Amino acid sequence: MIEPATVRFVSAGVYALSAVVLFALAARKPAELRRYCYPFVAVVAVSGLGVGLWAAGIGTIAVGSGTLDGGQLVTDYAAYPFLFGFAALVAGASRRYIAGVVGLTVVMRLGYDFAEVFEGSLALAGTGAILVGYVVLLGLFFGPIAGAASRQPPDRALFYAKTRNLSLFAFGVLIAWAMIQIAGLLDQFTATVTLEYLDLLLRVGFAGFVFANVETLLVDGDSSTGSAGDEAGGETRQGAAEPTAAD
Repeated sequence: MIEPATVRFVSAGVYALSAVVLFALAARKPAELRRYCYPFVAVVAVSGLGVGLWAAGIGTIAVGSGTLDGGQLVTDYAAYPFLFGFAALVAGASRRYIAGVVGLTVVMRLGYDFAEVFEGSLALAGTGAILVGYVVLLGLFFGPIAGAASRQPPDRALFYAKTRNLSLFAFGVLIAWAMIQIAGLLDQFTATVTLEYLDLLLRVGFAGFVFANVETLLVDGDSSTGSAGDEAGGETRQGAAEPTAAD
């Protein structure tokens, strides 16, 4: 059977190649769009580095009754908060909501670490953080953040809906994988292959999707309403409404 380390080294190579391709594509975008593209290049590149370190067994830390892999921590904590934060940015949500989404995603990822390496009440609390956090994410993305997106031009609102649906679906599948893995129902090889596939889909696939649609962020002067339920966000668009501050 193929060793998990081999699978991860192959995955790291795919990340590295993808980062090069994405960088070349980003360089061909107009200057005003590159600021949206280069962070995705960085996330993919960091993911390749992290998976490579994980494959090499570098940065393993003993915690509680298990171990945490430094390479996995680097890739996950860099990628997941950024992807969900970007989805909120596309909606034109306020900085408060973007920060809330990012913080919630970090808490959910931390919950997985707790459930993985601790037992008893700490493991239960970690699992609860994952499940409750996901429900709250759904409420935010289909509630106030979707409300902010509805005040954007139609193309950008559609881009938000697709970005939201893709990120929530992929992350939901990852949560299902985590629950199965924590329960010990996956052998090591299957767990490694499925996780690397899902992570590649969420990182590289998400980046490719954004690159193909990033021009919509310049619609209507690249302005964000920044309302999403804030007190300053009473600017329902009527005709050619004046742009307001992001917060």
